Amino acid sequence: MTLIARLSRSPLAAKLCCQPLSLSPSLLLGLLVLSATHAYGQIKTRVTIDATAKGNILFSSSLGVAPDISDGKASDPATISLLRDAGIGIIRYPGNGGAADLYHFSTGAISNPFPSDKPPYMAPENNFPAAAAAIEGIGTAMVTVNYGSNLDGSGGGEPAEAAAWVAYTNGSPDSSVVIGKDSKGNDWKTVGYWAGLRAASPVSPDDGFNALRIGHARPFGIQLWTVGFEPWNNGFYGQDSSGEFDLHGGTVPSKKDLYKHSGDSRYGPTTYGNAVVAYVKTMKAVDPSIFIGASLVPPPPDGNTKVGKNWNGEVLKAACASMDFGAVSLSEGGRTLPPEYKKMDEEDLLMYSVGRDYSNLAKDLGDKYKKFCPPGHAPQLAIVNFGIATWPKIEHPAAEAVFAADAFPMLIETGAYSVQWAPIHGPVLLDDSNKQKPGYYGVQMVHIMAPVPGDMFLPAQSQFPAIGVHAVKRRDGGLGILVVNKDWRQNATVAISISGFNFASKGTRYDYGPAAVDAGKGITESPIENLGSTFTIQVPGYGVVALVIPKA
Repeated sequence: MTLIARLSRSPLAAKLCCQPLSLSPSLLLGLLVLSATHAYGQIKTRVTIDATAKGNILFSSSLGVAPDISDGKASDPATISLLRDAGIGIIRYPGNGGAADLYHFSTGAISNPFPSDKPPYMAPENNFPAAAAAIEGIGTAMVTVNYGSNLDGSGGGEPAEAAAWVAYTNGSPDSSVVIGKDSKGNDWKTVGYWAGLRAASPVSPDDGFNALRIGHARPFGIQLWTVGFEPWNNGFYGQDSSGEFDLHGGTVPSKKDLYKHSGDSRYGPTTYGNAVVAYVKTMKAVDPSIFIGASLVPPPPDGNTKVGKNWNGEVLKAACASMDFGAVSLSEGGRTLPPEYKKMDEEDLLMYSVGRDYSNLAKDLGDKYKKFCPPGHAPQLAIVNFGIATWPKIEHPAAEAVFAADAFPMLIETGAYSVQWAPIHGPVLLDDSNKQKPGYYGVQMVHIMAPVPGDMFLPAQSQFPAIGVHAVKRRDGGLGILVVNKDWRQNATVAISISGFNFASKGTRYDYGPAAVDAGKGITESPIENLGSTFTIQVPGYGVVALVIPKA
């Protein structure tokens, strides 16, 4: 059985939705074979959908977002409403950025890793209790606990503090389970202590804990947790300009000294893997039902960088038996075009990037799971920092919609149970005024095709790689189809053939593409007729088309 097929059968998949279903290996194969020749003019091609087969299912966690930790609008009611309309069901807190490993939920404070300078900025709106309403407005969250710093900022993170966060989030005020003291002697009391603060109303005068008193008696029931945010980017591999904050070696004099940790074992993968084991044990003593992920990294591309070398193997050697999933960042679109090399290679972005990178990751982890994990234990994958690189210029903004509409279902089909776009506010999803950008509509088209958890992806194949196709059997008995044209130069005539067609002859068509981008409009809706086991649609260059066909 392939890695991806094993991922779909894990207990985590069963917990996140109604039933785990295996995936046809042909879907993974489709990621590996992505080559095409271009002929200018009209594309004529055929796609096939097997409505009798079974594939992976859409989870409540499948479509997600990860805000920048400095984004004060991430939990605005208007932002949450827009995200919910796009089908987003999970949001990661406290968000992207190294300050996640300096944040202490119990005080709302950020440890200062270099006392001679100002600490990194975290928007107060992203403080966990303040964002509680946003979490429930979306559905749920994936919480990143602090691995980088302890409560007084003198060293690395403490498992007991993470356990207290689980208690605050999921615990019962009646619980007498003792969390105990951390290595610095801080007493993290009991589960009921933290759950009681969550359930209580503010007191006067404020004793310093009123921010935690939000009058929420019912536990949040958040199931997904990760230990640290990208700890491999802490300077262990010689990075010296940016990365994640990690105080396992203590504070440093200034920013320029922050990442001088090359080869220092206190910052390396073995230390992190051993810490994951301790975190899992302590956190699950509070709530055994939660799932905890460890940070893994895509394999170095083409062997031309040492960043991440041996990280996955050493982490898995130490922690695989304890971890429930791997949390991996994938930022696509780093390849650019001459002569100035500031323009994104859109063909590479749309045709190859996700398939190439995810396939390399699956191969790397498949090999290491066999070597370092207990038999039958293959941790699932969550893509926790997904998106398009922002520094190259995109010539055709509609490409962002095509990318999102194609990449999200591709990753879900092949085993990722959560794909979280980052950031929320930026050039691709929503701008700073919450205006929808093309990437937003691409995600929304996926939601139109597959609107509810339990919708089941079907095997779908395209004869021509520039035409992407995805399909789901919906829980309402209908069929959802998504077709994308990854070639901006050519319109496409797409003949759709469906095995086991047992649906209505009339449905609804949804469109988004360059015309909508130019007009500043959103998705358009129109009726479509004469549907059957074979029918034909037109898809413009860089167009995205969703078809919703009711049950017969």
